[in-house]
Amino acid sequence: MKKNLLLYILLGFLIMMNGFFLVKHFGSMGKREPTNIGPSRFMAKELKFDENQLMQFNKLNTAHRKEIRTILDEVKLSKDALFDFITNDTVNSFTIDSLITVIANKEKKRELATFNFFRSVNDLCNEDQAERLTLILKDALHHPGPGNHEGPPSGGRGPENRPPPPGH
Repeated sequence: MKKNLLLYILLGFLIMMNGFFLVKHFGSMGKREPTNIGPSRFMAKELKFDENQLMQFNKLNTAHRKEIRTILDEVKLSKDALFDFITNDTVNSFTIDSLITVIANKEKKRELATFNFFRSVNDLCNEDQAERLTLILKDALHHPGPGNHEGPPSGGRGPENRPPPPGH
């Protein structure tokens, strides 16, 4: 009987702790402060745009995002077409090269659109803001944010962490 009583007490304690953590987690979900304000709001804040500049910046940003979204959709379709050839027994290298060239041209278009966007933002800026924009862009290029890094993710599988090939 004493063993069962101890188990019941332990079970009750665990149920109460789970309930406490559930209430704490779900009860505070709507109260959280945003930790990441997004790149466009960050830039507008850091450059200290006035109302007119902010209005123009928002128009530029909206148009830029729409253009980039369209290009990314085109890239995705082209990559889907490319990878549809993976299951084919025979692959025409000219077709593959053509699809890769199409993808590269779309990526080039994306980079050019981004460059032109930042040139337009620079045109909105006064002298001090333009200097600050240059610093922000250089910093962003040398320290990419999460999800924009080169190479495998930290803790990911590099050559030393790859699983052995099948059959070994």
